[in-house]
Amino acid sequence: MTNESEVGVKKAAELLRQGATMLEEACPICKMPLFKLKNGDVVCPVHGKVYIVKSDDEEKIVKRNLQLDEIENILIDSLYLSAKKMKEDPLDSERIIQIIRYLDALERLRKIKINSSE
Repeated sequence: MTNESEVGVKKAAELLRQGATMLEEACPICKMPLFKLKNGDVVCPVHGKVYIVKSDDEEKIVKRNLQLDEIENILIDSLYLSAKKMKEDPLDSERIIQIIRYLDALERLRKIKINSSE
């Protein structure tokens, strides 16, 4: 047994002890069985959260939502970085404009996420 598979087996055993249910589906990456947690999330003991899709359309929606989440995280990180730099020079008009752009982009992105979930 390789080190990675040993870790996967130990994590799988821990998931079972915590009340997770082993599913018949396997992780498409490592082929370990997937587990359904009490909160309904489906996870791989090696890779973490897994999304199970039943159609190509559903796969496109999940991929789109993941990309939107990633963009949102990038915008938030950039906003925090700009805010930190703003403390060094509070009168930097370029930095103020950049922060406003980040906030505007976040607002638009969140509207897109809300509209796509309806």
